[in-house]
Amino acid sequence: MNIYAGSSLLVSYIILLLGTYIYQKDPKNELNRMFTVFCVLLGYLAFTEFGYRQAVDADTAYIWLKAAFVWPFVLPLFVHLILIFTKKVTFLKKKLVYVLLYGPAFLFSALEVTTDLLSGGYQKMYWGWTYTIPEERLLYSIHIVWIIMLAVLSLLLLLQYCYETEEPAEKQRATYVLVGVSIPAIIVSVTDVVLPLINIRVPETAVPAVALGVVFTVYGMWKYKLFILTPAVAAEDIVASMSNILFLVKKDGTVSLANQAALDLLGYQKSELVGQPLSCIVTEQEWRKIQDQLHSLAEKPFIRNRETTVVTKEGKLTPVLLSVSVIRDKYGNNLGMTCVGSDLTDHRKAEEAQRKEVLLKEIHHRVKNNMQIMSSLLSLQSEYITDEQYKEMFKDSQNRIKSMALVHEKLYQSKTLEHINVREYIADMVNRLVRSYPQDITVTMEVDDVSIGVDTAVPCGLIINELVTNTLKHAFSGEKGEIIVGFHKSDGEIELQVADNGVGIPDTIDFRTTETLGLQLVTILAEDQLDGTVQLTRNKGTAFCINFKSEQDAL
Repeated sequence: MNIYAGSSLLVSYIILLLGTYIYQKDPKNELNRMFTVFCVLLGYLAFTEFGYRQAVDADTAYIWLKAAFVWPFVLPLFVHLILIFTKKVTFLKKKLVYVLLYGPAFLFSALEVTTDLLSGGYQKMYWGWTYTIPEERLLYSIHIVWIIMLAVLSLLLLLQYCYETEEPAEKQRATYVLVGVSIPAIIVSVTDVVLPLINIRVPETAVPAVALGVVFTVYGMWKYKLFILTPAVAAEDIVASMSNILFLVKKDGTVSLANQAALDLLGYQKSELVGQPLSCIVTEQEWRKIQDQLHSLAEKPFIRNRETTVVTKEGKLTPVLLSVSVIRDKYGNNLGMTCVGSDLTDHRKAEEAQRKEVLLKEIHHRVKNNMQIMSSLLSLQSEYITDEQYKEMFKDSQNRIKSMALVHEKLYQSKTLEHINVREYIADMVNRLVRSYPQDITVTMEVDDVSIGVDTAVPCGLIINELVTNTLKHAFSGEKGEIIVGFHKSDGEIELQVADNGVGIPDTIDFRTTETLGLQLVTILAEDQLDGTVQLTRNKGTAFCINFKSEQDAL
């Protein structure tokens, strides 16, 4: 038997054996299955190479050469394999990727079977029968460029993955695969591409070179568990990707492993933390407490959900919820401990915000109650007043207090504790005022469904209280009437309007200089507190219009 043909047969056997071995490691793993398909294709091509190298005549060699028509699928399958290995499986969900990857392979395979435009004819060399380079080289050159593009793409994908992956074991796996790809690529590009183009022929090395890459990759699999799903491999991936912090601490108290979440939380590089005593991230006093607690739990040395703090590289104390467990070998010897925890910073902030919310809600509730007590005291005191003018003054004061108390009541009922709904607030306040007077008054509400903060709600409420009270007292003289209350927000401006169809304010009265306390309050609140303007219209009644800029809390 031709020694070169025998080497091809041996390579075919080795590749098929390795493919079977990989498949048996984890048949359900997509990477294992694709690697096995790749090995089967290589094994078949190595066997056809054996066939035409040891063929007894030209016709037999030609048949074996045509039997190798599937060789264009080698590189597309390899790129497919690399996409799975580098975790870029999202690309494989797109039909266009399959068309671009396997479409040219189908075309070149069809041309290989039906024509001699790719492999030319056949010739006898010292290593046996082999193919020739076609005289018309356009299509041959196109397919060479396609092969080079796929090979370069594979190398780039592996280089990118080696650069981006942070897990040391995964980086080692990727390095082995990269070397396993690079060596055959260099060998084949010289012996099967460059030399034939300059009419120098040597035995083809594509199949044995790729087989060498397969052997190298399988060695990487054996060394770094590339294709095997074991508890150890799963544990490595879980530790690397888990969001909780994790430390492995030796018996002497030094850190032997810290996952990425722990490094990110503490601000250390892995080389800075591994080998250091745990006391550099946990205070000495806290470390002694943990050891004492574990010692007291001799039978089941496990601490669950201990609230403590860790010290970052910058010296900042960060709250964590830590669980600690002692690691023992099968003989019960203490090897060290695992520390698993979660960052409590966000949880503490949420608790603090909740405490503040409860406190603020309680404050609003107590302010409202205190104002109601003040209003009740005024009401009781007014019972002993015989002068109707003074009694009316007490009543006005009560209404002012109630309008402010209503703000705090609405804030207490609000979900945000910062804003109240204007429509609900004004409706409740105006209806309460109207009910306190015996006239037949119709109220029309033209209020936008917006929310405002307490700094705006209190002065607006007092203004509405004064204007509506003033209308109820003086506008209708016991007759029927209508009050219109409006509140509109547009383009950063708020318009507050209180109008009636009553007798109107006489032209001789200037609301800015009148000695009436209610109108004085309206002017002061509108111009000084809200920084707005007040306009009075005397047309078939009275209409006050207050305009001011909306604060950021007006929604």
